[in-house]
Amino acid sequence: MKTGEVSLRKLLEKLSREKLVAFIVEYAETDAKFANALNVRFSRPEFNEELDKIEIDMDRALRGVSDYYYNRDHGGYASFNVSDIVAEIVQRVDQGHVRLAFAEIGLLYRKLLEKFEYQDECEISDEAENCLELMAMIASKAVNEDDKGYIFRQCIVFADIDEGKDYGADYEDKLLRIAAEFVTLDNFSELDKALAGFEVKKWRGEEFKLIRLDIIRRLEGEKAVDTFIAENVQFPKIREIAFDKAMGDKNFVECERLCIDALSLYEQHYGISSWLYRLFSVYEMAKNEVKMAETAETILLKGNMEYYDKLKLLLKTQGVWDSSYVELLGKCELKLSYSQYMEILAKEKEYELLLEQVKNHPEQIYRYGKLLAEKYASDICAVFTWQIRKEAEAALGREAYKIVCSHITYFAEASYNAEAAKLESDLKVEYKRKPAFVDELNKNRG
Repeated sequence: MKTGEVSLRKLLEKLSREKLVAFIVEYAETDAKFANALNVRFSRPEFNEELDKIEIDMDRALRGVSDYYYNRDHGGYASFNVSDIVAEIVQRVDQGHVRLAFAEIGLLYRKLLEKFEYQDECEISDEAENCLELMAMIASKAVNEDDKGYIFRQCIVFADIDEGKDYGADYEDKLLRIAAEFVTLDNFSELDKALAGFEVKKWRGEEFKLIRLDIIRRLEGEKAVDTFIAENVQFPKIREIAFDKAMGDKNFVECERLCIDALSLYEQHYGISSWLYRLFSVYEMAKNEVKMAETAETILLKGNMEYYDKLKLLLKTQGVWDSSYVELLGKCELKLSYSQYMEILAKEKEYELLLEQVKNHPEQIYRYGKLLAEKYASDICAVFTWQIRKEAEAALGREAYKIVCSHITYFAEASYNAEAAKLESDLKVEYKRKPAFVDELNKNRG
């Protein structure tokens, strides 16, 4: 506790009860926020009365959001603040008024949905999603069966609201997932009916299948869960659940099947499929080095350079590295980017092949020039000179000139000090009509 707080407590403790009460009442009459905090902290709230009061605050906070020309900032974004309202709702939760807190956040959520048509740059949807997070938090605090039942039915009601759905308010899965926390055999039919209405939307089918899975786990047990998972592995997240279970059971045959099927079913538009990494882990756990190597090669050729060393070690362990190397190098040249291929050539000390690549991609001279300079002095000098001259010709402005100068410095550091000095001198003459460039050249390397 801070010193100021200690002295304030001592001051208040000296006051008589009558004086303290009189002061609090007087202050509360002039400060509505303070009066409200007192009510929230110390009084047992009357449900409907408190809802009516907070609704007034909500309407005030959201006033004008529906009018594009009112309550907007200079960027045209909706400007509103419900932080005090949310803070009050959180305070309700802290005091144990779970049902009232949920009713209040639900009321705010509905009012935000009514404004969705007018949102700009997602301010309203962001706040609505914050409401959903708060709903989940409040639901986690519910212990009373009446409170649980209230939250359960309110979530089903909210999921059926039409407002905002034409503008992106598709939050049914989040709401029904909260409801699923309180599903019982007695109320299952209500949730089942709500889910059935959304499961027909194929593009969101997985979200509702996951809720179904949660319900089955709660009501029917693990055997029914296994059956449901097996019937729905076409959904990626459910397939992941099936995979994790199979890995836990060390059922590597099933794990392999799930991975291979996934790789054939799910088209990968970019990057490397996570199912390839899972497949590698399956073979690793099963200690199948041949298939580990095959999978590592696939991952490597899709662009993950970390798997080059893993593949090399596996092939060496199997005693086939020497016989596989040339073919693998050819595949890398064909499948990888030239910079990745050059990285492998440098690693394997394939300097002649690396020199060819540097000549084809002279911008790579700053990466491999020093490495190749001793063995191919004249070739590397020529590439350095050509590349720096090209950059000098295109340079415009001091920052570009500084980059050219830094590359001249690198040229000198690669054991071409005399050649770099001559190039620098030549550039000063060639670009004498660019005084800023000449100035940077004069400052370069002292």
